[in-house]
Amino acid sequence: MRGKGMLLAAAVAAAILLIAAFYLYVSHSGGRAPKAQAQQPPVVTIGTLRGGVSSLDVIKALRLDGKHGFVAKVVYFTKTLDLKNALAHGDIDVAIIPAEFVAKLREQGVDAVILAVDFYQNQAVVARKGVNATSIEQLYGKRLGVFLPTGTYAMFRAYMEAIYGKDPEKAFKLVNAPPPQLVQAFQRGDVDAVVLWEPFVSKLVAEYGGHIVVEYKRLWERWSGHVGDNGVMIVYAARGDWARSHMGLVEKLLAARAEAAEKWNSDKQLALKVLATQYGLSKEAGELCWSRVRMETAKTLTKSLEENILAVWRLARQGGYIHSDPAELAKGAFWQAG
Repeated sequence: MRGKGMLLAAAVAAAILLIAAFYLYVSHSGGRAPKAQAQQPPVVTIGTLRGGVSSLDVIKALRLDGKHGFVAKVVYFTKTLDLKNALAHGDIDVAIIPAEFVAKLREQGVDAVILAVDFYQNQAVVARKGVNATSIEQLYGKRLGVFLPTGTYAMFRAYMEAIYGKDPEKAFKLVNAPPPQLVQAFQRGDVDAVVLWEPFVSKLVAEYGGHIVVEYKRLWERWSGHVGDNGVMIVYAARGDWARSHMGLVEKLLAARAEAAEKWNSDKQLALKVLATQYGLSKEAGELCWSRVRMETAKTLTKSLEENILAVWRLARQGGYIHSDPAELAKGAFWQAG
């Protein structure tokens, strides 16, 4: 009996100590009992190029990530090659990247998949005021500003090879520099023309007196025949293993992207605000940019979108950017929900 009594006394003492510890905690926390920690929404780390318009601008401006139940953590890159490598190494979950770079990743053995199309080719060759060129041929031998480690230059080289039968390095005096420096060179007159994308194209035209010599859309029409009105430029891509293990999260991201695209296309004032806030565009430049950038609103990849991407990859192969059969690279490359 004595042993049982001692055990009971020990249990009572332990209970008293626990109760004392609880009240001590409550007294130090202002009299509040501990609350259950709220569950935090999942995070998607998204890589994108600094200085390139995308639906991500609208997602963040309107906080559509929170609305759809996730947090978009944005990582900015200055070179497309660095963005591509970050996706390959798993440093980011999703990349907003040119479609041909996904083909390059798959050619290198990376299980990269395209989740959605964001928008179409909006690049252009823009000449300075005083450079009376209305065609690519009239720029031969002139100083052409480009940024070599980009999808824009990869496609330009492909178009030059496919349509004009010219190597850009031989046809022009290439000036290689990042977009901000190319804009400065354009202003100073250090280049005669540049090859750039939005919002730089609209800025050069509306604010610095430049004029568009040729749009990629027109080059696409000359090259592709009838594979869509324009070639796919930017897509949302992910590593296949990440997408397959986060299917619900992918659906949330794609829903937010589609809503952002709808809002961009339908709300000019929203677009102008985003362009002014994020890129410093004037109203005139913003209006031109908005008119040139139509975002794809389809949430999933349709058959026509897949065919368009394949055509872009064929062009990239023709220009020497990739070397494998696009049809082989496409096997397993297009994400389908469920």
